[in-house]
Parts: sequence; structure tokens; C-alpha cells
Amino acid sequence: MRITRLRLYNFRNIGELDISLGPGATLFWGKNGQGKTNILEAIYFLAYGRSFRTATPRDCVRHGGTECRIEGVVQRGALERTLGVTIRGGEKTLSLHGKSASLEEFVGNLHLLAFTHAHLDIVRGGPAARRAFLDRAMVPLYPGHVRLLAHYSRALKQRNRVLATIAAASGPADARLLESWDDALIGAGARILSNRLNYVARMKSRLPEGLFGMETLRMHYLSTIGAENPDRAVLEGEFREGLERARARDLKTGTTSVGPHRDELKLYVNGKGLGAFGSAGQQRSGLLALYFSQMEIHAEAHGFYPIFLVDDAEAELDRERLRTFLGYLSERTQSVLTSVRAFRVPSGRFDPVHFVVENGRVRTPGDETCSPTPATTM
Repeated sequence: MRITRLRLYNFRNIGELDISLGPGATLFWGKNGQGKTNILEAIYFLAYGRSFRTATPRDCVRHGGTECRIEGVVQRGALERTLGVTIRGGEKTLSLHGKSASLEEFVGNLHLLAFTHAHLDIVRGGPAARRAFLDRAMVPLYPGHVRLLAHYSRALKQRNRVLATIAAASGPADARLLESWDDALIGAGARILSNRLNYVARMKSRLPEGLFGMETLRMHYLSTIGAENPDRAVLEGEFREGLERARARDLKTGTTSVGPHRDELKLYVNGKGLGAFGSAGQQRSGLLALYFSQMEIHAEAHGFYPIFLVDDAEAELDRERLRTFLGYLSERTQSVLTSVRAFRVPSGRFDPVHFVVENGRVRTPGDETCSPTPATTM
């Protein structure tokens, strides 16, 4: 799979862009603040229907404009899909082959992973970042996972609303109403939890050993209901028991304290918590190891690797880690990278392509209006 063409209109600081991307590595480089990350953000939109930088779509519209558009052509073998995102008046519209599409129809047509400074929250941030990390990667492997998450979110909001009302009134609980939302929560939650437990088990078996020297990454999914068996029927029973045990506490606080929305993915490097005790280099290596595991699982399931985005590659990774990382990618998939300067990407099967980004404009290094610095060797 690869993205062959990217078109942007009034996206961030980019007025118009129509560019073809090669099958190997593409490097966008230039000074900070010129628009490099905006290109990666646009590609990310085409995969997930949202940004990795903002939760407010209108932030993506160029200053002074009223709308922005992103369009990409994705190729997998002989098949092509045209994906589009339009943001107008703060509203976001997704499209597939020019026709309006739901999020569930849209997500999954472009398979990619991204390594950006924001994604380091996966190892440095709270449990929510790690849960989102798992769910994003699972979407291409588990059809309907997006719908399950949406159903669970709605049921959770309704259950919390009932709990909050009861807590505020300090009156007797409406057992029948609460149990109806328990049923809805358990139905979607057990399937989400089953998917996560199965996926984490697969990730564990594919974590690379010795990829970055002596560093060894380990992981453990910690369920708030104590679940370890991925069997859905078993999980439904355990989830129901967990809700019953926590009911007195939930009625007092007005929130649901157990379920997949409170679970945690624990990460360890050389036996210590990665987020709390890992060095900056170990945290980056740990995140890369997680990505490598996910890429191998994806390739086994689909027969191809997901596209990989890397923002500010030289700033986020030291030279040795970057060399190892790029060497892995170059033999497997299309990658799109940004950096403040040019560097030579291991070519693998395809020659890398370089573009210079300046004030929202993208140019080739051979353009006489550009002044590229000599490329460094990885």
C-alpha cells in the first residue's frame, strides 16, 4: 500500500499543493515553521479522519480562508481509492471516491503509523494515550472496532449521566435504568476488551529483541476488571461482576470506575517502568519497538506493511537509532519523513525522494530557487 498523490488547498500555511509521492522514502526538509509537519498532518487526516495535533478542525484552515481540503490517492496493488477531507465553518466532512462517507467507512482505507513528538505521549503520557494507540492500530485488523468504540462511548456517557443524577439527588438508585446501561456497556465493552487482549498477546510475541542494543521492552495489559481470558462470554461475566462490585463506589462518585475506558497498557524497559524510569533514548526506542511489532502483525494479517510517517526525524532519534529505524523501513514500506536538513535515507528497493519546504511551498532540491545543504549520511 502507498499514497501516490496528495492535494491540499488552504491547509494550515499551505495555499495549494499537488504532489506525487514515490513508493520508497520521501523526505520533506527545511527550517522550522515552514509547513513540513502540516504535510504529515494532512496524510494522517486521510488515514484517521482527524489530526494528531488538534481536536479543533477549524485550526487547520489557512488564516483568512473559510475552508480547507485534503485529497489523497491511495494504491494497493491494482486498486485505487480517492480519499478526501473538507473542513468548512468548523465542520469536517469525509469522502470516499467523491461521495460522503461515515468515519467507519473512511477509516481503514489508508493504513499508516506515525512517529511524532505528540506520539511520544504513548510512553510518556497517561493510560488514555496508550489505549488510543492500541485502538488505532487495531482498526484494520478488527472490522467494526470503530463502531464498537462509538457504542461503548455512548453507553458510558448515558450510564455516567444516570449515576451523576442519582449522586446529586442522594435518593434511591433506579436499578432498572442503571442495569439497562450496564447491559449496553457490557455488550460493547467485552468485545473491545477481547480485541485488545488478543492484540496485545500478538504484540508481545513480535516485540523485537536486541534491536537497540541491550534494551528489552516488555508490556502487560492491565484490566480494571482483572480480565486475562479473551473469551467474549467469559469477559461479559467478569465485566458484569466488576460493575456490581463497583456499584456503591460509582453511585457515590457519579462515574463508572471499571471497564475498557479505565484500562492500562503497562510498558517496561529492562524491568523498570518505561515512562517513569526510561531515558529519553529508551523511550524513543521503546515506541519504535511497539511500532515494529505492530507493523509485523499488520503485514501478517494483510500481506503488506502500513505506511510510516516520521516527523522531525533527526531531532527525535539519535543517529544510531535513526539508522536502524530507517534501514528497517526502507525494505518494507513507503515512508514520509521530515527534518530540518537533508540526510541520506537507506534506499532499500527504491531511491529516496527529497523536497524542500519553504513558507508553505514545496520544491525539489534541484530548483535553482532552493539552497539545499549537503546531505548527511545515516
